[in-house]
Parts: sequence; C-alpha cells; structure tokens
Amino acid sequence: MANSIPEDFIFRCALYKDIERNVMLKQGCISNDVLVQAFSTQLKNEKNEKNVILTDLYSQILAHLQLDKTSQPGEVNGDFSLRS
Repeated sequence: MANSIPEDFIFRCALYKDIERNVMLKQGCISNDVLVQAFSTQLKNEKNEKNVILTDLYSQILAHLQLDKTSQPGEVNGDFSLRS
C-alpha cells in the first residue's frame, strides 16, 4: 500500500469521520458491522473510479475496523479512547 494514514490518526481522519457521520444520519446509531459495510461499499466505489490514493486509505481503515469485529466504535484492540 503506497498511501496510508498514521495509525494513531486513522479513526480521527476526515475520511473516517465523514463515513461515520453519514452512517449515524442514515442508521441513527453506529456499530462496527455497519461501519464495515459502509467502508466496503465506499471502497468498491473508489476501485471503480480507479482512485488509487482513496482506495489505499479506505482499505487501511477497513482493515483496522475488521481487526476485531466484536469491538464497539471507539474501541480498537482494547483502546477505549475517544475518537474526537
């Protein structure tokens, strides 16, 4: 992957926050499964448009979301810090 976000900022970046906000507006709540689905859809769209940079970034975010599908939003591998 040629393009990436520093790991400490993955869940604070504008790409993540934008999808998270859209999920909240559409679903009324946020769950890891819904976020994975939303990022998967966005990743497919970017691949179709052949945007390599966004494809890499969405792939990286999706990989981190899938690390532990049982975790709650805000928790990644035991990290319960707020993502504001």
